[in-house]
Amino acid sequence: MNENITIRTFRPEDLQAWAALVNDVDAYDRQERATTLEELERDITSPGYYPETDCFMAWDSSQLVAYADLFLRKGDEQSFVYTWGLVRPEWRRRGLGMRLMNVLYRRAEQRMDEVPAGAVYFHAGTMHTEKDRQALFAAFGMQPVRYYVNMARPLNGNLPPVEVPTGYCLRPFDRARDVEPVWRVVESAFRDHWGFGPYPLDEFIHDRIDAPHFRPELVLVAEEEATGNMAGCCLNKIDPDWIARTGRKEGYVGTLAVLREARQHGLGTALMVQTMHIMRQQGMEGIHLHADAENLTGAVRIYERLGFAVRKNSIAYRKVMRAP
Repeated sequence: MNENITIRTFRPEDLQAWAALVNDVDAYDRQERATTLEELERDITSPGYYPETDCFMAWDSSQLVAYADLFLRKGDEQSFVYTWGLVRPEWRRRGLGMRLMNVLYRRAEQRMDEVPAGAVYFHAGTMHTEKDRQALFAAFGMQPVRYYVNMARPLNGNLPPVEVPTGYCLRPFDRARDVEPVWRVVESAFRDHWGFGPYPLDEFIHDRIDAPHFRPELVLVAEEEATGNMAGCCLNKIDPDWIARTGRKEGYVGTLAVLREARQHGLGTALMVQTMHIMRQQGMEGIHLHADAENLTGAVRIYERLGFAVRKNSIAYRKVMRAP
């Protein structure tokens, strides 16, 4: 069992042990994530994230053996308690994961008064290969509610031509004038997607624009030629830390967003194809992305037509804390 485990909230001096835990466990589970100490240090400063009260460290004497944290995203009609955590392999199936889940849930209950109305969901995710994690969520009373795919495409051979629909143009991102318009496009485009929760501008800037390895020349925006109004965007990045960890020279499509009124004209396809050309010009050998497998906009079909194939699957789990 885990009677000798001490669970307490995060302290700044935990940071190095936390980064080591994340990378050790991800390497064991072959999750192909890359986390540097500097990135983790920056992540805990994200607006709305409170590690001193919402991140829990599990210690066995002087070794950090697990952690779990939560992030509350508040909306008008529905809010989400997003959770995440990792347990060292030798400590799995010994009750520690369940103990941490209970700690997180109690903390989430303490924060319920911050959400005066609407549904509240306790949310977690897992890769389809992580059977221990799935068993934990099921035992905690959570249900699988959504499926996501990681899709990839090589950039060798001939790429399709960029065909921009009539009345629109594509151009690179301009930080001086595009930050708030891009954020508004992303917010509006995803408002009708499953599980939408408002993404405040300060979080967007912290997580995307000011993020390590952000390069404005990799980001595309689509505009109406007649009005100059932004109609879509594609937020892309090249992460050298991820490339070094996986050995794959792949660019990443973080967000493809097209306003509802601009859909069904081929604008999303144009943004994706232009992104593929940019990534190959930057020396990338492939490109990958994550997508909602049940996205009603047909995004997955667009990716498949462009030669993307599913590489991995992930599952979203939920527990209702307060019903709609």
